[in-house]
Amino acid sequence: MNIAAERLLNRPSPDFSDSTLNTQKTPLANLVPGVPDSGGAKSILFGSPASSDLPGLSPQTQESAAGNGGLSSAWDHFIQRINSQMQSAGSLLTSLVQQVNKAHAAETETKTEASADSNAPAVNAAESSSGAAAVSSDADIDPRQNSMTFENKGDKPMTLSFTPNADGSAKPEDLILQPGETKTQKFDANWSGNFRSTAGDGANVTLGEVKFDGGSGQTYYDVSYIEGNNAAMTIGPAKGDGRVSGTLDDLVSGAPDGIKAKDAEGNVYGLKKSTTAEQQDPAVVNYYRQHVAADKGYVIPSDNESTLGSSSKNLKVELKG
Repeated sequence: MNIAAERLLNRPSPDFSDSTLNTQKTPLANLVPGVPDSGGAKSILFGSPASSDLPGLSPQTQESAAGNGGLSSAWDHFIQRINSQMQSAGSLLTSLVQQVNKAHAAETETKTEASADSNAPAVNAAESSSGAAAVSSDADIDPRQNSMTFENKGDKPMTLSFTPNADGSAKPEDLILQPGETKTQKFDANWSGNFRSTAGDGANVTLGEVKFDGGSGQTYYDVSYIEGNNAAMTIGPAKGDGRVSGTLDDLVSGAPDGIKAKDAEGNVYGLKKSTTAEQQDPAVVNYYRQHVAADKGYVIPSDNESTLGSSSKNLKVELKG
């Protein structure tokens, strides 16, 4: 968008040709202070069509002016002053136009560079919102973006592993939480799956189960003990009121030894599964049920009241190892 100087100057150059002088009558006394109007001189019209030069008076006009008692000298001086001022204004205007065009060229170059950056290769779904780059210890929660904020309320480091459902959901990288640390993990639209602590031998785990963008736009979630217990866990909306699934109570210390989960070295790390191959263990079910109500977490597969829903896209998960 280069701007020509002539476009910025509305009337850059009056036309003092004889044909123009006859188009309007303006007494000369109104144009040159102190000079009386003899009535015989032709008047001058300002605001004529633009031209690139400031022409002098036509011979006829000069002759007419000479017949008015030496008026020609004052008239020539007047024209010279106008011509000089118009030329100065033209120079200033040309300089201004050059600066404007230079600034526009710089702006165009900047936009071109930004456009080139926007054409960079897109990141695939597995590396986008569900990838490690989306994890932040102090991220602001975006109410439009699916997310879970994890807080380690225990006194030992924890590593969380994610397992997406077989619906194309991306798998986030493992999340490491130091004691007292909080991190927010973002998730793609419609993400569904579960997460667990990696503590123990992997045979018995507490599951956090989530489905974003479910029916009626709800986020569905629950804590499940069907596969056992290797960490205390609660899930609920990150902000505002909402129901909470699970418990942070210590379920392991007071449990009967026969239902405790142990690794190969005999170290206790949690509790056994409540159900294996659709077969329930009554001792385990009864113990869990004393601490977890049917609407507070899945103890058996039919605890459907434990599937909670929220209109929020942001969940808060608290854990203890």
